[in-house]
Amino acid sequence: MKKIFFAVSALVMSLNANAFEFDGIDLNGNIADITKQVSVKGYAFDEAKNGLVGNCQGTDILLRFNYENVSQQGKLGQLIVEIPMSEPNSLDVIVKTFNVVYHIKDKADNRYTYVVSNDGTTLTVSKKNDVVLLTYNTPYYKA
Repeated sequence: MKKIFFAVSALVMSLNANAFEFDGIDLNGNIADITKQVSVKGYAFDEAKNGLVGNCQGTDILLRFNYENVSQQGKLGQLIVEIPMSEPNSLDVIVKTFNVVYHIKDKADNRYTYVVSNDGTTLTVSKKNDVVLLTYNTPYYKA
């Protein structure tokens, strides 16, 4: 339980309640700048996982960037963070934490959507098998 809380706390602190900054990287920039900054932070592409693997505040995570479904080319549509958590109550712990930090917009089928920025950025928290997914949809995201 303690491990889950510290992992979530570290991730929340690294995101700084701003969906456009992740681990000190400004996600409002263009694709080339974001890619360069992410690689400098030590995230490396893992072909088997089809994403960038790295360590954020002591937790190994997987990052996926959606640059395809966007309303403005060259911008980021989604940032998807996959956190490995096998504890059965991990989703509940994360949701309780985010309920304090963000305003909940919607809840359906163990998917919780939060408003995380005044610009329309939302965060959807869900769990798939032993992975908690944090999906940030930026104002540039086009479903």
